[in-house]
Amino acid sequence: MNFFLQYSDYSCCFAHYMDRIINLRQAKIRGEVIVAKPVLMLALIDGVDSGVFTNNRFVLNEWLEARYLKLMLEYTRHSKFAKPSDISNPFWHLSTDGFWHLQLRTKEEITTTPSKAWLKENVIYANFDDDLWVLLQNKEWRTRLRDFIVEHKLMEGC
Repeated sequence: MNFFLQYSDYSCCFAHYMDRIINLRQAKIRGEVIVAKPVLMLALIDGVDSGVFTNNRFVLNEWLEARYLKLMLEYTRHSKFAKPSDISNPFWHLSTDGFWHLQLRTKEEITTTPSKAWLKENVIYANFDDDLWVLLQNKEWRTRLRDFIVEHKLMEGC
């Protein structure tokens, strides 16, 4: 299958998404940056890498929830908070960063973060920008993006 990238090559595409990831909007509560969005991205990348997600349609399923929770526990070991953010938060709020899109069954306006049950019932699927999806199909670039997220968004002190 041939894909068309908006960018001239993978490195330009990668540079664009590095910038988008650096500028992720992340909540800060009591001085602690909440890492839920980058952790969700790692879980999604891991799902692509392991063949769980084979097309650009992501659903909130048991595999994704389990992987997200495992990674949250790993990257929030030193958190002040007793419990990691529920997956519903980053799954919903990552869409405000412009490259994660939710395809909804409903047209109702949502003013608060919906519950996980609501997301499972009302999100047909979520997807990345086509260019990001194409980048994730290449193992080398997928690994580089994952490493970039870990280094710049999840290492202690960031």
